[in-house]
Amino acid sequence: MKQWTNDSIYLFGLIACMVVGTMAYTVLLSESNTGLLGYLILPAIVLSSLIFGMRAGLTLSVTLLLFLFIYFRWFASIYEAGNVQFFNGRGISFTILLLVMSILSGLVHQLVKNDQLSRLELEERARQLVAVDPETWLDNAERFRMDLTAERDRLIRHGDAFTVSFIQIQELRQFEERYGRTEYEWFLNYFSDELHLATRRTDHKYRIALDTFAIIYPHTSPEAARVVHDRIRPLLEQYELQSGEHVSLTHEDTFYDVNRENGNAVVDEIIANMSAFS
Repeated sequence: MKQWTNDSIYLFGLIACMVVGTMAYTVLLSESNTGLLGYLILPAIVLSSLIFGMRAGLTLSVTLLLFLFIYFRWFASIYEAGNVQFFNGRGISFTILLLVMSILSGLVHQLVKNDQLSRLELEERARQLVAVDPETWLDNAERFRMDLTAERDRLIRHGDAFTVSFIQIQELRQFEERYGRTEYEWFLNYFSDELHLATRRTDHKYRIALDTFAIIYPHTSPEAARVVHDRIRPLLEQYELQSGEHVSLTHEDTFYDVNRENGNAVVDEIIANMSAFS
């Protein structure tokens, strides 16, 4: 059985108070000659607070009470005792109940809204985690597609150019089998760190397949992007295992120059070719 949270207890308390308030309002109506208007006022105020918030409910309450005050003050008949109907005990009780019910339903609205915002925040965090490769903490293929499309759209609007490059390490698929899990994890952490060191903060790094990494270089030519690959090449050609043994990891570099003229065609080509890296 699930335990009650503070929010659920709070919500239950608010609803209980609203039920009690509704019952008290009904009792007052049964003792008054208000007609259909009396039965419509409370639902209208409660619904406005639940849907639009406490401010809307209180605004409607004050507006209705002001209208009733004017009506009873200048147009309604006066008791024999000379008291205006709006100011007797029953009228004051109606006023307090309407304001209290506005506040209670507004609090329910706020609680539900906060719960929805919390849920959306959790969904966003989950989406962020799903978009990250768990072994390297680089963004994954799904995020690469999103960012590539966004960069293409920016390019079409503002011009300039950007470069996309791929590094495919063929031996990575057999790396764990040959050298063990610990060595495999060590290499992925090392390569990810070196990739961050070799690139700028504004360059976006991804692991789009088991053996393939991608980089988006905003405002960069392919020639400048090759410098990053030149920095990474030595560590792949002479990678030192934890045992001290050096191995050469065969890899393939691919570059795409994306500009305003070819943006749509090249981005579509990149996305179509991603299936080859799977």
